[in-house]
Amino acid sequence: MTLAVPGDGGLLEPTFAGRAVSARIPGLTIAMMTSIGAGTIHAAAAGVHAEHPQLARLFILCAVAQVGAGLVAMARPSRLAALPIVAINAVVVGGWLATRITGISWIEGLEVREAAQFADAAAALLAATAVGCALAASLIGQRQSAAPRLSFPALAVAALTVPAMLSGGTHLHGHAADAAAGVGVVDESQAHAHPDDGAPANPVAAATPVADESVPHGHTDDATSVAASTTWPRPWDPAQPIDVSGVLGVTPDQEARAAQLIEASLRDLPRYADTAAAIADGYASIGDAGTGSEHFIKLSLIEDDEFLNSTQPESLVYTVNGDTKTLAGAMYIASARPTDDPSLLAYAGPLMQWHNHGNLCWAAGPDGKPRVVGITDANGQCATGVNTGGENPMVHVWVTPHPCGVFAALEGVGAGQAAVADEQRVDMCNEDHGHAAAAVPTKPYDPTQPIDLGGVDGVTPEQQAAAENLVALNVVRLPQWADYKVAEAAGYHSIGDGFTGYEHFIKWDLINDDVFLDPDQPESLVYQTDPDGSKRLVSAMYFLPDTVALTDAPDIGGALMQWHIHDNLCYTDDPVAPLVRGIVDAAGNCPAPFVKHRPAPMIHVWITSHKCGPFAALEGVGAGQIVEGEARLCDVAHGTGL
Repeated sequence: MTLAVPGDGGLLEPTFAGRAVSARIPGLTIAMMTSIGAGTIHAAAAGVHAEHPQLARLFILCAVAQVGAGLVAMARPSRLAALPIVAINAVVVGGWLATRITGISWIEGLEVREAAQFADAAAALLAATAVGCALAASLIGQRQSAAPRLSFPALAVAALTVPAMLSGGTHLHGHAADAAAGVGVVDESQAHAHPDDGAPANPVAAATPVADESVPHGHTDDATSVAASTTWPRPWDPAQPIDVSGVLGVTPDQEARAAQLIEASLRDLPRYADTAAAIADGYASIGDAGTGSEHFIKLSLIEDDEFLNSTQPESLVYTVNGDTKTLAGAMYIASARPTDDPSLLAYAGPLMQWHNHGNLCWAAGPDGKPRVVGITDANGQCATGVNTGGENPMVHVWVTPHPCGVFAALEGVGAGQAAVADEQRVDMCNEDHGHAAAAVPTKPYDPTQPIDLGGVDGVTPEQQAAAENLVALNVVRLPQWADYKVAEAAGYHSIGDGFTGYEHFIKWDLINDDVFLDPDQPESLVYQTDPDGSKRLVSAMYFLPDTVALTDAPDIGGALMQWHIHDNLCYTDDPVAPLVRGIVDAAGNCPAPFVKHRPAPMIHVWITSHKCGPFAALEGVGAGQIVEGEARLCDVAHGTGL
């Protein structure tokens, strides 16, 4: 060590190898820089998560705390100043690890686990570095040392911070963010190029997607057709040109991506037309053939780094008719994230509705592969199996005609759950498709007005009168059961299906008596269940004896009424109050210890307005089975149109 006289004539200062030696706190300066760098990444990400105010505030709080701790230590360097850097950044790193391992259920937007990506990993790395350096500084304290060379660490921090800020502030992100970063799954938000289709590797970011030259859109100069094209969803027929044009809120890029995905699905999926080909490629049935649509899933594709790839669909959907299974489409499944994640919404905008299935119960089948064995009860619990898989969003692409559009969901329980209410979903019919208009002007069914079910072709005056009288009788007399506790006192028992939105209370000893269609002795009462737990009487469900075949049900109202059965439900083996516990497997059997009941023809009579009229069935699994060859009845002539 030598003594040197500074050029300004100041005091003598010790130097070593040309660098001044003084009392310093090793590591504190790097801790300051890395804490400030991590905080600025959070500040950039906060605005992207404004749809979750609580989460956005968390990002802002992290940014203020990390930057503030760094600035305080910079202004007053000391061992004590290092401690806030340690505490704040340790919490941030812990939060990041939690969201990447399990998720944080009590913070909206952080509920599900999400894979680490560049920006959040960069922020976590900087925070971890801040913890290590600040902890060392607090333990070591002041030491006589030469001035550190900070150019390299400063450049390293900048090299991480600036790209991460750009990524976190301008790209599309997932909601399962954490206190360390607000970045979504960038890689999995991208669609992937298919062999020979000329698609860009990342259509989400492509400025000029391939569309006009390769995809027929069916545009027309006819003003009426152009106006009609703005309706979405619209009926889908793969034999016709692909047309997703003219939908409000859909950008040209989104339209092109949607059309390209449809075209690719039509081209690539038919190689799985035979279920044997799917099984040979690793797909396995989830055992839901009893619903009429059977899903074959390849589990290894669900949590990989891509989706919306028609050459590797996560799930294949087959329409089941007896022993015949016809390939109907694909169900593309994303890795875990919310259904309204921006990385999903950006792909096709209002053309697609992502949904998940958070109420299914799964167990290993005879082949060791997971199968659906039921649905959760009102408390979200499974009577058998485990509730899982609800964190994965999915969307259908149909290669067969569908009245509710090419991206339509299934109905009823099969529709799953989306981030919006059913009436806002764009994967469900929002208007009647394929139903003939009434022959003469008709009145929607309104139980507060005189009952008029006229105007339907083929219905005789006698059938109309019988149907009107039955409805009117129920409107007047069924409300005696408005309080479900009154029904319970009279011997009615819930079958435990309130989680579907409709809860059936059945008096089992009335099914095989000699009285039916009597509102004083209805076999079943149907209550609409509300989120607050209340139940509102909306319908009776009348049974014929289980010795009556569906084809022998009485033709009381002609085309106004349609009887159905439930031949695919599994119940607990309780002679007094059986509970529904799932559906039959592909062979038509219930898993032990559950049992099937003999099917009895039944029909609803609604005392509230219904979109499919006063005798409407429920949807999906709840719709049951009708006479083979008949079309499912939706009395749009007297429905509300909702």
